[in-house]
Amino acid sequence: MTYIRTSRDGDDDRIAEVVLDRPDKLNALSGPMLDELSATLDKLGRDPSVSCILLRGEGRSFSVGYDVGSGGPHETAYDDWESLNEKIDHWIRVWECPKPVISAIHGHCMGGATMLAVCTDITIVADDAVIGWPTIPLGGGLLSPVSMWLIGPKRSKELSYTAGSSMDGAEAASLGWANRAVPAGAVLPEARRVAAEIAKMPTELLTLKKRALNRVMDLQGFREMLRMGAEWDAIAHTSAQLEPITDKLAEVGLKGTVSWFRAGAR
Repeated sequence: MTYIRTSRDGDDDRIAEVVLDRPDKLNALSGPMLDELSATLDKLGRDPSVSCILLRGEGRSFSVGYDVGSGGPHETAYDDWESLNEKIDHWIRVWECPKPVISAIHGHCMGGATMLAVCTDITIVADDAVIGWPTIPLGGGLLSPVSMWLIGPKRSKELSYTAGSSMDGAEAASLGWANRAVPAGAVLPEARRVAAEIAKMPTELLTLKKRALNRVMDLQGFREMLRMGAEWDAIAHTSAQLEPITDKLAEVGLKGTVSWFRAGAR
């Protein structure tokens, strides 16, 4: 089954559109989908005829994040850490893609999908989009440290400390998480406009510019911070206080667990 669709049928064939194409699951990020996304970006990154990549989601949302139901429990903390690092590998490949990557965010961008958006070069967001943190407390430090680079420590801590917290697209743009917010129906046209302007630049120069800018962030610790999140989450997942939540998740699924948690269960 194919989860990623690629198109170059627009007015400018130097722009490749990559579509998260799992709308029935609100583009939840499964292992096969992430593998396909990375392979697609690797291929487009090597294609000399591509100047810019536009990443968007099919259907009602950009992505609701990691597919919680696609993986089983891990036997050891090391297994957990290794699995988390595999996910982070995908985000680093977005970060390292030699072509500028623009994310066009509409609907929901939740959980792990926020890491994907942060690792793109430019983000255009709908002003009513929902950028959300996990609805139940399971992790320790994977998502918020990534967003902290863009929105600062105070807001990141507030979002991290409250399960199910979120910000809308207008706030995301005002804080610097996104380049700009536009009305919902204007996200894709605006992203395409920005891509067309970028595509006017010589491709080799774009690659050099991206590597120069990313090098600065890497020297400041961005890449190491991405990796460090797997360590904190793997440690958090060993907490005995999370056992009632993981047991309930296995018993009634995500929706049932969210309702149970919101009702004040401990």
